[in-house]
Amino acid sequence: MQLIQEEILSADYLEEVRDLLYQADHEFIPPLSSRNDTTQAALLPGKESDQPPYTYFETMRQQAFILAVEEGHVAGFLSYIPAHPVRLENREAICSYVSTIVVKKTARGKKLTEKMYRALFEHTDDRWVITRTWSLNMAHLTILKRLGFTLAMTLPNDRGEGIDTVYYEKEITHA
Repeated sequence: MQLIQEEILSADYLEEVRDLLYQADHEFIPPLSSRNDTTQAALLPGKESDQPPYTYFETMRQQAFILAVEEGHVAGFLSYIPAHPVRLENREAICSYVSTIVVKKTARGKKLTEKMYRALFEHTDDRWVITRTWSLNMAHLTILKRLGFTLAMTLPNDRGEGIDTVYYEKEITHA
């Protein structure tokens, strides 16, 4: 397993990342195909789409990436926006904002998400790493807690009845 950091997604991995994102579209709440971009504020479920998440991908591909590459193929990716302002309840933070994480179904259980986050911690110059997810995404929430993230903000019912948007943050100390 090799972790590769790319400021802009290279042509070498573009198609594999796109295909992986398209495969995971409906694993997200709401599906990525119903979103306009990776930082969209309004996340209530919208009109279901049978189209792949073209618009989401076009926004995401302009971001920085940590790629998990196994035997020359993308097994997972983490996309993020460096030096991005995020408004929390009582403050604004400039952070590395993690917008999207996907791990190929056949590669799950190998701690790739955790490894990609750790690579980001080592790479980022930002003081904070912030991400958001939904309150029922237990796999991701477990990883965030294991990595020392803390809950920064909750938006109740933001993704539908009983499904909150939750923001998690981790302060990065550089030696």
